Amino acid sequence: MWSKSASFARRISPIARWSCQIRAASGSYLHNPGSEPLTYDTIGNVLQQTVEKYPNRVAVRSLHEGVTLTYEELLKQADSLACALRAQGLVKGDRLGIWSHNSVSWIVAAVAAARAGLISVLLNPVYEKNELSFCIKKTQLKSLFIGETLPRRNYYGTLQQLIPELNGASPGLLKSKEFPSLTSVIADGNEKFAGTFSYKSLVTEYQNRSEISEYGKEVKPEDGSIIHLTSGTTGEPKAGLDSHLGVVNNTYFTGKRNTFHEGHHNICVQVPLFHALGSIVTILGGMRHGASLVLSAPTYNIEANINALFKEKCTAITGTPTMFVDMLTKVRQMGVEVPSHLRVALAAGAPCSPQLIRDMQKYLNAESVKALYGMTETTACVFQSVPGDSIDMVAETVGYIQDHVEVKVVDETGEMVPFGSSGELVVRGYNNMICYWDEPEKTRQTFYKDGWLRTGDKFTISEDGYGRIVGRIKDIIIKGGENIAPKEIEDLLNTHPDIIESQVVGVSDERLGEELCVVLKLREGACFSLDDVTKHLTGRLARFKIPKLLKIIDDFPKTTSGKIQKYRLKELIESGKL
Repeated sequence: MWSKSASFARRISPIARWSCQIRAASGSYLHNPGSEPLTYDTIGNVLQQTVEKYPNRVAVRSLHEGVTLTYEELLKQADSLACALRAQGLVKGDRLGIWSHNSVSWIVAAVAAARAGLISVLLNPVYEKNELSFCIKKTQLKSLFIGETLPRRNYYGTLQQLIPELNGASPGLLKSKEFPSLTSVIADGNEKFAGTFSYKSLVTEYQNRSEISEYGKEVKPEDGSIIHLTSGTTGEPKAGLDSHLGVVNNTYFTGKRNTFHEGHHNICVQVPLFHALGSIVTILGGMRHGASLVLSAPTYNIEANINALFKEKCTAITGTPTMFVDMLTKVRQMGVEVPSHLRVALAAGAPCSPQLIRDMQKYLNAESVKALYGMTETTACVFQSVPGDSIDMVAETVGYIQDHVEVKVVDETGEMVPFGSSGELVVRGYNNMICYWDEPEKTRQTFYKDGWLRTGDKFTISEDGYGRIVGRIKDIIIKGGENIAPKEIEDLLNTHPDIIESQVVGVSDERLGEELCVVLKLREGACFSLDDVTKHLTGRLARFKIPKLLKIIDDFPKTTSGKIQKYRLKELIESGKL
């Protein structure tokens, strides 16, 4: 499916022992050689180092499960599960699917896979049968971990419909005509399901097995470690394979930018764990530096998140812009002030408006608000705020280029544009994915021959090392021959006190090709007309950028990871449903 190749080696930036930035005089190019060397190691090894350093510190506290594990206890359970998986016949490089909501066992399963030399495939817990079927086949899962049944989420029930052979199978000996690669299913919770292993029983049965050290010796830093599935908004999801090297270093450097290495952090986890913002930046980024993770709820729940933030005295929280919009709205409705123990609030996962960054600082009472830009294909982070950045710098940029990463901005022909000019951002470094699993042609289309990864994002970069996102290239609206970036308009609209969130989409127009339509989510009791939109933008934007259509919405359609689905808005408008 993939191989260690010369092209992967070329994507690793040079190791540097000093902190500086190198740029090309001829155009938009930046290279951060790093403040310290890359760590050439595996996820399993570096997590064991954290355990040795903080054995009795709380690793994870799940409020909705009533479960707390120290680092020593978490590693013990993960190693037990790792040995159980290998005993089922899984070998290095086999894929373990993790299909569950946020839970302690999700984290244990991910660590177990890393310790056993397996590749964990992080599946969206809201996948329906067709989506799950596609992912099992795409990544050729050998084993699947499923979550405990929730009132609105029955993992085993869905699996039964897909795999009728499950009812008559012995645990670990599944033979499915539709899914020949899948041999075992591990179920969390207290219910006993036909054809499955019990997660709790396996953890108990395989305690204190010495084989774990042998499994770890098989794994190399350049080996595959985690597969994240893209959101698939323009077709079937792609499976991006990250290396141990990529995860080990991206979690380390993002954690340092978030000051997770300074003191003991309690991180409020409101993001879904299957997403890179959850798995890499929040969970493994926190664990890499010995933080304690607080799981507020199994699925996204704004009240539970605020409760955890207050009662657990969380010092850090990560989230998508939409999650912070929800939190700020609720905090203002409650009329309470967030306690001053919150040190870090990080917004990532989607473009963030400058106004939201400023509101986060004001209403969350956070010592530091940070921004991060990255994507599934770059492990997680490419740009990120650094300690000491002013609120204006955080609001107006996506941060400073990450350590050991190269970026440049290019035009349609692949040629660099001058600093400050917009074009497509391309990235090269240790953090680039190995490949799209089992899709060599899509992998070739994503990488230039010299190892540069195409992001599909329209960007500008400055000589001082900071990046600014203009928008997704595919979201650019072409009105009468003029290219218009929706984010520029949205950022201005979001400064209006009556607007909670805005989205600008292009809808079909016979004369102009596309016309601008703004969709607004308003504060309770507010009224807003197209004339109000025009007044707010006149004098601040060119006339052709001012929307001619307006729609009001109660809630935007979103992915599970909290990203607003522009294509769904466009469909709703053009079909007359909005």
